[in-house]
Amino acid sequence: VHGAINMLGLAKRLRARLLQASTSEVYGDPEIHPQREDYWGRVNPIGTRSCYDEGKRCAETLMFDYHRQHALEIKVVRIFNTYGPRMHPNDGRVVSNFIVQALEGENITIYGDGRQTRSFCYV
Repeated sequence: VHGAINMLGLAKRLRARLLQASTSEVYGDPEIHPQREDYWGRVNPIGTRSCYDEGKRCAETLMFDYHRQHALEIKVVRIFNTYGPRMHPNDGRVVSNFIVQALEGENITIYGDGRQTRSFCYV
């Protein structure tokens, strides 16, 4: 949050555009899949990951406040499940798990009943 405030102040002084790399975690434990842009989420503000989640939510709020109050040009992107060529093979994410299992000739692990959905972002 302090970093977002500092960057917003700097962008305001320099009349710069600012991009906030947010996260799907701002939705909390969503009741709707997939999430639409107008979905507000279902959050736990005191959970074990709430510091991260609420920090990102607060940063988004500050971005839009600066946009409204100071006409600061902003963009907020909510990044879901990134993957790409420089991933560590054992980072524990679903795409790297699939690739490692396939390369090692193992069965690919599907958690749950197979109806789970995800959005992926190639970087």
